[in-house]
Amino acid sequence: MLNLLIHRKNLTYLHLDYNFNLKPIKTLTTKERKKSRFGNAFHLMREILRLTKLIVDAQVQYRLGNIDAFQLADGILYAFNHVGQLTGMYRYKYKLMHQIRTCKDLKHLIYYRFNSGPVGKGPGCGFWAPAWRVWLFFMRGIIPLLERWLGNLLSRQFEGRHSKGVAKTVTKQRVESHFDLELRASVMADLMDMMPEGIKQNKVNLVLSHLSEAWRCWKSNIPWKVPGLPAPIENIILRYVKSKADWWISVAHYNRERIRRGATVDKTVAKKNLGRLTRLWLKAEQERQHNYMKDGPYVSSEEAVAIYTTTVHWLESRKFQPIPFPSVSYKHDTKILILALERLREAYSVKGRLNQSQREELALIEQAYDSPGTTLARIKRFLLTQRAFKEVGIDMNDNYSTINPVYDIEPIEKITDAYLDQYLWYQADQRHLFPAWIKPSDSEVPPLLTYKWAQGINNLDKVWETADGECNVMIETQLSKVYEKIDLTLLNRLLRLIMDHNLADYISSKNNVQLNYKDMNHTNSYGMIRGLQFSAFVFQYYGLVIDLLLLGLQRASEIAGPPNAPNDFLQFRDRAAETRHPIRLYTRYVDRIWVFFRFAADESRDLIQRFLTEQPDPNFENVIGYKNKKCWPRDSRMRLMRHDVNLGRAVFWDMKNRLPRSVTTIEWDDTFASVYSRDNPNLLFSMCGFEVRILPKIRNQNDEFPTKDSVWSLVDNSTKERTAHAFLQVTEEDIAKFNNRIRQILMSSGSTTFTKIANKWNTALIALFTYYREAAVSTVNLLDTIVKCETKIQTRVKIGLNSKMPSRFPPAVFYTPKELGGLGMISGSHILIPASDKRWSKQTDTGVTHYRAGMSHDEETLIPNIFRYIIPWEAEFVDSQRVWTEYSQKRLEAQQQNRRLTLEDLEDSWDRGLPRINTLFQKDRSTLSFDKGFRARTEFKIYQQMKSNPFWWTSQRHDGKLWNLNAYRTDVIQALGGVETILEHTLFKATAFPSWEGLFWERASGFEESMKFKKLTNAQRSGLNQIPNRRFTLWWSPTINRANVYVGFQVQLDLTGIFLHGKIPTLKISLIQIFRAHLWQKIHESVVMDLCQVFDQELEALGIETVQKETIHPRKSYKMNSSCADILLFASHKWSVSTPSLLYDTKDNMGQTTTNKFWVDVQLRYGDYDSHDIERYVRAKYLDYTSDSMS
Repeated sequence: MLNLLIHRKNLTYLHLDYNFNLKPIKTLTTKERKKSRFGNAFHLMREILRLTKLIVDAQVQYRLGNIDAFQLADGILYAFNHVGQLTGMYRYKYKLMHQIRTCKDLKHLIYYRFNSGPVGKGPGCGFWAPAWRVWLFFMRGIIPLLERWLGNLLSRQFEGRHSKGVAKTVTKQRVESHFDLELRASVMADLMDMMPEGIKQNKVNLVLSHLSEAWRCWKSNIPWKVPGLPAPIENIILRYVKSKADWWISVAHYNRERIRRGATVDKTVAKKNLGRLTRLWLKAEQERQHNYMKDGPYVSSEEAVAIYTTTVHWLESRKFQPIPFPSVSYKHDTKILILALERLREAYSVKGRLNQSQREELALIEQAYDSPGTTLARIKRFLLTQRAFKEVGIDMNDNYSTINPVYDIEPIEKITDAYLDQYLWYQADQRHLFPAWIKPSDSEVPPLLTYKWAQGINNLDKVWETADGECNVMIETQLSKVYEKIDLTLLNRLLRLIMDHNLADYISSKNNVQLNYKDMNHTNSYGMIRGLQFSAFVFQYYGLVIDLLLLGLQRASEIAGPPNAPNDFLQFRDRAAETRHPIRLYTRYVDRIWVFFRFAADESRDLIQRFLTEQPDPNFENVIGYKNKKCWPRDSRMRLMRHDVNLGRAVFWDMKNRLPRSVTTIEWDDTFASVYSRDNPNLLFSMCGFEVRILPKIRNQNDEFPTKDSVWSLVDNSTKERTAHAFLQVTEEDIAKFNNRIRQILMSSGSTTFTKIANKWNTALIALFTYYREAAVSTVNLLDTIVKCETKIQTRVKIGLNSKMPSRFPPAVFYTPKELGGLGMISGSHILIPASDKRWSKQTDTGVTHYRAGMSHDEETLIPNIFRYIIPWEAEFVDSQRVWTEYSQKRLEAQQQNRRLTLEDLEDSWDRGLPRINTLFQKDRSTLSFDKGFRARTEFKIYQQMKSNPFWWTSQRHDGKLWNLNAYRTDVIQALGGVETILEHTLFKATAFPSWEGLFWERASGFEESMKFKKLTNAQRSGLNQIPNRRFTLWWSPTINRANVYVGFQVQLDLTGIFLHGKIPTLKISLIQIFRAHLWQKIHESVVMDLCQVFDQELEALGIETVQKETIHPRKSYKMNSSCADILLFASHKWSVSTPSLLYDTKDNMGQTTTNKFWVDVQLRYGDYDSHDIERYVRAKYLDYTSDSMS
């Protein structure tokens, strides 16, 4: 039947043998290949028949008397238990896996009973009935399906396809175009109705072209008007554009919602969606700019004057000298220029291929390095005279939960901006423009800021006392729409207060430029462009003005301290200054604000009264929508008591009234007000991605002071005792950020090499753990996310090899360092995740009741977790104080003894401290001391570069390297069982290398590298990407292509003796490539020849008369199931022989048997991780061939 079908299709070049293998009899052309594809019905039938044939064959052997009943039973049992290896049925009906699974379980059960006791292991438990039942029922159940499938197949063969009868379903891919066609069709219909009979066709086409033009105009936000178009037609077109626009926008929203939610989306869908969102955002932005030109400016003259005078008074009280224009021969010019250039060059450190403007920028940077003089002259000329600028490209960067604009600025202007930025920061630092509360500051990494803030709160005067009804309120909030609402005229006036008017004009006119995205253009006349090099500086200054509005001049100068000796961050001159006003602490991190208040009972009462008079609340509705920190257990959150809720709202209301709406405002939705009072023992806040909960010792009823990793002890500086503890977690938002970063890696790694994916994962993971450290370990959600993400990354690699079977990918494949050919992944998920009884733990902090495993493997090796290799922040901070104190002492000593510090002095503290001690000894430290404001600058990098920057919070040159993972590698090797055990999994034994050192192609061979920069087609480029992947697959092939797999139909590669278990395309290609041109046969022949030579040399010793090389069939070398001699040895006198033995057997039983002929049969085998026990294989084969069933 199957043959009839094959011949009906005229496929004379396919042969179906008696074992139901479908083989081509010649190499097929692509056309022939396509023609000879069969569907599931045919193949499933073929595989079922193959299974039947196996059973029948066993019976036939039995009837012929070749095997006895026990062997028959064993054979049948084997066949039924190994359907996954003996046939490829599972490829055509995957549900079959259930049957395979059941049979496997039954097999274990039977062996478990049979192989015990005096019987012992071995053949002869052919208890095949249960497995036979499973397959019998399967066959019965599959009958209806096969009937349907074969019925369809035959009817299609005899009647052909019914192409017309079926309505075309609209697939996902065609939804858009389908909608479009329907719309156009409806427009056509409307037009046909309107027009008189005579003038149909050509007019309709004309209208349709107007239509698409109108749509294009709508997309790029250009008004569309065709003079002389009849009104009714125009109305139809407008109606059409309106409906299409509605649909376009709703699809954009729908898809974005899916992306945000984390549903799997195609890369193309995500890209298109980003384009649409960009257009929608730009349309809104153009509308806003237009309204400003029409109704603006929004800042009233009174407000502007008030803001301006406040700033003037402040600068006067700080005795601030304005920043002059950089003079022609300013002494630090070259250093500042070099810093600016280095910063621009950083962006190109790893770039492979550049576009035109990037190449131009690099050339300009090189040129500036070569001739700094002319560059500086040009920069200063531009600063003085240039007030009109090239248009700025704008693009959006997608973070899945948000999108942020990235600005692309003309390279020559970029250099000017970068210089100006470095100059302004340096000058402002010299003149102490920014008080200590303005963050990010260069002196600390963000986690240290959080730590200082917690310590600062704890060190306030009597801060935890609540006996007389005192309350603390901590407000964290975000300045809403602050960048968009910056009025450039006001900004210019404010900038002129602190710098030369030329610089101020340059900056404000630089913000007033054309923005361009594809076909959308507009001028930015309202709001600040964050992608300019100096935006960070300008905004920090503008923020300072806002701070003054919030704090008032009096309190601001008390917090800042006297101009000649300014206060440190969170420090006051004396207790009186600290307690004079409820605002005790204040800090602003770019556009986020934290204020800490302490009220006496009467102060809080007055404030609440004022608030409630203004906004009465008889039904206590204030509690609705009052934000709380859901990540803590219920009894550790803020308790929403009436007094505390009203106080929180009142403080927020008071702060909000200090900011004019036209400049910026704070929204209740972005605010969290935590109140600490009699009823609320916890002070909660989040800062820089850390969720912090401070619990003072005096309020700790149920003694919850665990000495866990994730708790900071807050020490009172005067008494040096621990007075509070800060519990840490990672904010939800930052967990989502990490998850989105991994999604980005997965989405962008379509055809990337495996090592690149692993590298990106490593970077993301290191960045996460080095930033959060102890906070990460106590955040269960984050740990879960890491486990999920790491699994996804590994699955991406597995899918690249077309198999997700765990036994093919033991941990060694992923975690082995690159020097041994692994991917060198770093693990964050081999960890016990603390879990607690769900019902109670949500309400109380009962602590951990049990653990659950993160990632686990069959081999149960625990891969070391990266967290254990990173010092917790608290230890790092304490250590840092010690190290730096030591350093200053040593330096003093050295100065007194009039010698220089040597490396020996600093040996033990070289890699310690924050920033690291070794940063003092870099070769360009003199230049770096001019690099001010680098942390704020890195914050704003996301608006200048399209790529994600995992280490946005630190700079290796300033802070040093804050982590060291050298020990990690050795520990991973240890955990995987040492180098030898790892190499067992690879082809190492086949390479004949004497030792593994220096084995690896670290910088992949020059070939791919040199090809990268050539002009290649996309197909060629992705082909290049696959070279390293193929190398990787081949290297691990003994494991990836191992014999004991769960299912994997065994196929022998043509012309070789290699068995592939399952479909692994990459490996198959590599092996065919290696053994091309009959190499397998040639190897076989040469091995035989070598043996003959050896025998010839040793004739005497072995007592051989003659050595005869037999002529063999050309296919002998890869026919693995039959035997014939390659070499025949004749004895000079008789040899005594024993039964077959293993290599190292000493108890050979040399019996009476003698012989005068000796056969040598050479068989080449390609081993794998499970079958490389060559001696037992040989003995088994010998016994097979010499017992009569096989030969």
